[in-house]
Amino acid sequence: MPKSPLHAPVLVVARFLLAAPFLVSSATTFVLLNNEETRELAVGRAAPTVTALRQLGVELPAQFPADKLAVLLAVMQGLGGFLMVMNHHFGGFLLMLYLLPTTALTQQFWAVDAARTAEQLDVLGRFLQGVGLAGGVLAFMATTDGVPLKVKRPQLHKQHTD
Repeated sequence: MPKSPLHAPVLVVARFLLAAPFLVSSATTFVLLNNEETRELAVGRAAPTVTALRQLGVELPAQFPADKLAVLLAVMQGLGGFLMVMNHHFGGFLLMLYLLPTTALTQQFWAVDAARTAEQLDVLGRFLQGVGLAGGVLAFMATTDGVPLKVKRPQLHKQHTD
């Protein structure tokens, strides 16, 4: 089946749209960490992951460096999103490495009291968003040829001039 002339540009836009939430979240975390007044907000974004790990029985130090975890998660999101936009498989791997544990650990809708239906539905919605993003990342990984855009530009230019 021949590819349409719009195939490549549509995939570029799709990769950017899929990577956008990760890129924005990463940038937001670094901006928040850079300001003393908002630093706790950025660290608090990593707190649900730490809490869930402790609930699973993972022994973490009492003074676990949540700020370092926030930086690690932000780097994974930012680098993964950037590499995805640039059409690199490793970006998808980083985003899956971020998405799977954080979604499973922080969006446990099954653990919310059934009497609190609104909260349970809210957590379920966030869980399904994480699952949907994971599906999009998997689709990216399955459909990309892994050749970075910088390498493709001369090839694309040559195709259009032939």
